[in-house]
Amino acid sequence: MIRNLLFTALCMAIAACGESASNASPQQRAAAACETEAKTHLGDNAYQIDSAALAKNARLEDGSWKLQAPIVINPGLRNEAKQTLECTVRVTEGKPEEVTLINFIY
Repeated sequence: MIRNLLFTALCMAIAACGESASNASPQQRAAAACETEAKTHLGDNAYQIDSAALAKNARLEDGSWKLQAPIVINPGLRNEAKQTLECTVRVTEGKPEEVTLINFIY
């Protein structure tokens, strides 16, 4: 839960500092967009994901970033689920990132 709050605060800080956002690599921007979209799909469920690993595994394919990393949904609870988050993001300078695919692989 705290991780989610910290991530949200970080995203808002980056958005507030337009120049700081331009210093982020396309992979980092794609990873942030992917994690934000994952949060939207997971609702109130807690989760753990290594954002750095998500960005590190990013590869450019057909003009979009393909990202994949392990994700744990409801960590430490009876219904804990270890999955793989797969995401495709279009990153264009001067435009917001566009998540074109998000998939949770069991």
